[in-house]
Amino acid sequence: MMRVIKDIKGLVDIILEKERRGRIIDSLLPAWKISDESYSLLRTGRTPVIVIQGYLMKRESMQEVDNALKDAGFAPISFELKRLGKDKDMKTLASELRLFLELFFKNNFNGTKKYARIPAIGFSMGGVLLHYIVRAMDGASFIDRLITIASPINGLKYAILAAPLKNIIRTLRSAYDLWEGSDFIRRLKKKPFPPSCYFVSISSEHDWMAPPESCLLPELPNTKNILLSGMFHSDLPFSKKVKTLIMENLLELSYEKLIKYF
Repeated sequence: MMRVIKDIKGLVDIILEKERRGRIIDSLLPAWKISDESYSLLRTGRTPVIVIQGYLMKRESMQEVDNALKDAGFAPISFELKRLGKDKDMKTLASELRLFLELFFKNNFNGTKKYARIPAIGFSMGGVLLHYIVRAMDGASFIDRLITIASPINGLKYAILAAPLKNIIRTLRSAYDLWEGSDFIRRLKKKPFPPSCYFVSISSEHDWMAPPESCLLPELPNTKNILLSGMFHSDLPFSKKVKTLIMENLLELSYEKLIKYF
């Protein structure tokens, strides 16, 4: 009887430790709290996919992408961010997300199945943030495939308009960092594309907020540019075509095989 009680206590201790590991990230990085749904999906053993929204957008703005990932058997890792870039510059956001990734891997995904590296998807500013982490902060040790949607990794001309007020209005700090002449973008441009990570950039020729040239990747063996038409900036995360392209580049399946997910 004592042996059974001891075994049960040991099992309870293991369960509590796994829960502690998963929630320690929330206490250290409250701004990057993982959604409860993400935790639930992780416990099923699905492959995680980091999903980062755009400037001043909430998690719900990427719900269509999240749903497509779930339907395909992935576990989208989304965050309870109030609004991305609301009160921090891009370097601070990148440092926080980089720390999250390190803790996420170290703590073994809340005690679930462990992976070597995982894919990531970013829309607009979210994609620029992920590029900085992968290329300037050794993020390729965590991320093996980065798919960005309308992400101006080469900078934006008009973001200079945020310069006069960036030290007064906090929401403009991260916006200014997207200017093509900012220290942040100049540093990013100098950084190479790690061959261990595969990069995909999806943009639209009708997107005036993040024109195709601002999202263009160099021609390398591990890069791919996809140019669409007929869609504006805010249309892209909700587009069936974009969701299909994301899945094709995650699973390397044809459109015919993917149509069932939508």
